[in-house]
Amino acid sequence: MSLKSPLSLVSFPRELHLNILTYLRATDLSSLQQTSRCFNNRDLIAEVIVHCAHVVYPSDLTVGFDTPIVSGEVTSVAVAVKKGTKKTNGEQTVTSASTVITIAQKVYTYEMLRNMEMLVVARVLSRPEPPVHERTSCFYVSKSWCRAALRWLEVQEEERKEQEERRRAANEAKSAIFATLKGGKGGRGKSNGSSGKKKLSRKEQKQRDRRMSDSMPPWSNINDDLVCEHGSLKQCSSKSARARRRVMDKQAWKVLKKLYPDSVQLEGSAVCLMCAADAETAKKAECDKKEEEKADRKKPLSCPLVRGFYTRGSKGYPLNCVVPAGLDATLCCPLMPGVYCALPRSWCFRWRKYIKTGEGGFPPPPDGSEVLCEAHDLPLIPPHLESFLMGETSLLFAVHSATRVENIIASIPVGAGAATSSNSRSNSDAATFQALRAAGLSESELHVQRVAMARLEEDMRRAHIHHIHQPREDSESMAPQQQDRTLANEQLDRENRIVLEILTDDEITALEGYWPRCHFGTYALRFAIVEDSSSCCGMEVQWGTAPCRECDPSSRSMTKVVVRNRLQKRGYTAGLR
Repeated sequence: MSLKSPLSLVSFPRELHLNILTYLRATDLSSLQQTSRCFNNRDLIAEVIVHCAHVVYPSDLTVGFDTPIVSGEVTSVAVAVKKGTKKTNGEQTVTSASTVITIAQKVYTYEMLRNMEMLVVARVLSRPEPPVHERTSCFYVSKSWCRAALRWLEVQEEERKEQEERRRAANEAKSAIFATLKGGKGGRGKSNGSSGKKKLSRKEQKQRDRRMSDSMPPWSNINDDLVCEHGSLKQCSSKSARARRRVMDKQAWKVLKKLYPDSVQLEGSAVCLMCAADAETAKKAECDKKEEEKADRKKPLSCPLVRGFYTRGSKGYPLNCVVPAGLDATLCCPLMPGVYCALPRSWCFRWRKYIKTGEGGFPPPPDGSEVLCEAHDLPLIPPHLESFLMGETSLLFAVHSATRVENIIASIPVGAGAATSSNSRSNSDAATFQALRAAGLSESELHVQRVAMARLEEDMRRAHIHHIHQPREDSESMAPQQQDRTLANEQLDRENRIVLEILTDDEITALEGYWPRCHFGTYALRFAIVEDSSSCCGMEVQWGTAPCRECDPSSRSMTKVVVRNRLQKRGYTAGLR
């Protein structure tokens, strides 16, 4: 159908043209205006804009669209209107003398319609969300789209203001040139002065350009990031939903849907059933995977020997190898004769934790190289293990009570010589006392110094324990039994360089079977308990490797002792230098 045919689009009445054009956006109407002379009509353009402002969009969203703050400077034209009276006599119409009146009429353009659309979007996105009890008939909108749209609208507003400023400056320049030419060659034109706008600094200009460079027009589908692959609302957690979704009422959604017709409508209760089914399937698969990993992790417990080592608890030694009570009173060692092996308690704790919860990953193979001393590469027997094997205590993890400070003070004789001091203290303490004697201190003053050192060590030990185990104000206090266990473990770590657990030879062999490629490069502290009639206890402990007797197996050698320095008050500091 051509435009010249009787049924062409041009031949339609004005009302039909108005209804058709209101379905188009401002950019499309501008292209149509430049293409067809029929639609390049000032009255038709004004009717389209007024119809959009009062009928298509709500009036509260379009109010003020023709003000200078929104659409810039609005031009007006003078229109002549004839005002008179008409009389009808039968079929003839007589017009009396008419009067021509000139009125000012605003010139509406499609640029104003575009500014109106931007104003509508900004006001819709600035509305608060409806209350919870009114969200039954509401719709979801992407929050990321809203942020992008508001940022883009802000940039467009700044660009429009800049264009108006440049246009005004050009008009002022033309007016100045015209005034100069009108005044003659010798005349001086009036200077309008500066525009009064503050010029931006280089830093502010860079920040503004950077802010405007990352603003892109909002995408055509408002809910593009909220739609799943099936075209429905994507399923997510409540926290993620609050961060990504925004609720809008029906009127606001209709406005956005008209401006962005490609958007997918998402109601508040619409959830994709296919995505929900896929999520349940994935959840079940994850549970099955965890159960399978748990079964593989607990597979070593199928062996009775390994299961006995796992369920041993806090004893630290095989209960089935303990000598029954009253069987032989002469036996001092609580274990029956046999071959045993000692492993670090830290490795045992890590292995049990992995078997129970899987935390920490698969542990390395059992290795007892931590008990070797650095000087001689020989095993150091911890005091708690030696006391247990010698029958001094019935518990492997027994804690020896700390020596009280009164006993230490009582054991220090007043006026003891250098030999007594060197035997009771370490070499470093003996050297310290020798330096004090060389400085001129008497034996009574040395005794006071030794007492002060003993009290200082005891106070430091108690303060350290109190600092570690003091309950926090914001946490609940531990149970008394748990506190006692924690204190015992801390004291055990302080008394021993390393804490060991005892395993039978069959248990360590079964345990090493789960690391088939790691038999080389590991060390096991093995020992045997044999009957010896020549011994007073009837038992003898034979070590697989001769232990080191020169190094200290306890952690006391690593304890730092602070000696109170009183030489500064007596003036002996310069003499010691």
